Amino acid sequence: MLQEAAQLVLNRCEAFRRNDFRFIFSTYHKDAPFLQAFATCEEYLQYARQHLQAAFRILSCRVIGMRSVAGDEAQVLFCLEVSCSGVVQSTVELACIRCVGEGLRYHSGAKRNLSEFSGRVENITFEDFLDSDSLLFF
Repeated sequence: MLQEAAQLVLNRCEAFRRNDFRFIFSTYHKDAPFLQAFATCEEYLQYARQHLQAAFRILSCRVIGMRSVAGDEAQVLFCLEVSCSGVVQSTVELACIRCVGEGLRYHSGAKRNLSEFSGRVENITFEDFLDSDSLLFF
C-alpha cells in the first residue's frame, strides 16, 4: 500500500500540471475536509478554472518518506515546489491516504515551509515534520 499511496500523490501532482482537476477531485476521500469547501466536482472545476489554472503551477514533487499508520491508512511525506502568480515556494507536505472500496483516496494533509528545516530535504523525517506549532492543515 505504501508505494501505491506515494504514487497517488505523484499522480495528483501530474494531474495538476495537466489541469486535470476532475481527477484531483475524484481522488479525494469522501470524508476529506477539502470537500467541505466544494460539495460538487463542478464547483471545484469552476474554482480551479478561475483561480488555479493560470496562477498556480507545480514545478516539482519529490516523495521523501512513507509509512503505515493503520491498516487502511498511510502517510506520504513529500517536498513540493510551486509557482503561485510567479512566486516560487517550496513546502514539505504530509498527506494522509486512506484505502476505501474504490482504492486509495487522499483524505487530508499538512504543510510547512521548506525554509523551516535545516539540512538536506531527503533527511527530513515524519518526526521533524510533526515537531512544529506552525502546521497548516487542509
